[in-house]
Amino acid sequence: MNKHLKYVIGCATLLMLNACAFDGQLQRPEVDADPYEAVNRKIFAFNEGFYENVMFPIARGYRKITTPFVRERINGVVSNLQEPVSAVNHLLQLEFVDSLKSVGRFAINTTMGLGGMFDVAPAWKLDPNKTSFNETLASWCVPEGPYIVVPFLGASSPRGITGSVVDAVADPVYWVTYNDANIRDKIRYSYAAVKYTAVAEAYMDIYDDLKRNSVDFYSTMRSAYRQNQQKYKCRFAPQTDSHSYDFDFDVEEDMTE
Repeated sequence: MNKHLKYVIGCATLLMLNACAFDGQLQRPEVDADPYEAVNRKIFAFNEGFYENVMFPIARGYRKITTPFVRERINGVVSNLQEPVSAVNHLLQLEFVDSLKSVGRFAINTTMGLGGMFDVAPAWKLDPNKTSFNETLASWCVPEGPYIVVPFLGASSPRGITGSVVDAVADPVYWVTYNDANIRDKIRYSYAAVKYTAVAEAYMDIYDDLKRNSVDFYSTMRSAYRQNQQKYKCRFAPQTDSHSYDFDFDVEEDMTE
């Protein structure tokens, strides 16, 4: 059996097992305590240094040598490459119409939108509706798990990390370059560099504002991440075969003697 097929089957099996083990709580009380806070704060401090001394200077340089029009075109291409990922996840969430819409958006924007530089799909009533494997797991009632700060990437959780890995494997760039060792690393690294530079440029002003207005920046970022995760709803909880029986043990007292 192809190893990629095994991987997909393994992920699907894990998803179903977690769904079957669902205990009714998508957000567990013990998660809110941030059990790894001491380690998380150290990684968070490391990430701050990386962002401010490496990533943001690169993003500022990128902003300086480009115009808003150019950045919008680059963001459009990156966003368009995520449409197949959304299509797969809509399918896993049993949203078949949305999955077809994502496929349609990718086809139209790749061709008529010049690789995604222009979002022309809304003219065909195909508005963007992005989703991820993290949301797929949440929809199947897989708990988020404890809050974790990932080196270089920031706030996440076991469910979030799993979602990011699966989405990365589902990325069309991964599959297009998989069988060609000569261009695989060159294209993947270049694509990742452009993608994360664009993300850093888009969010660094928000990051700076949050940091400037926070008493405890770590807590602010943790709260922002948690609130963002709360929009993901558990929709496919296993049905318990429970029956309710209403027995009336009251004895009527209107008997005639």
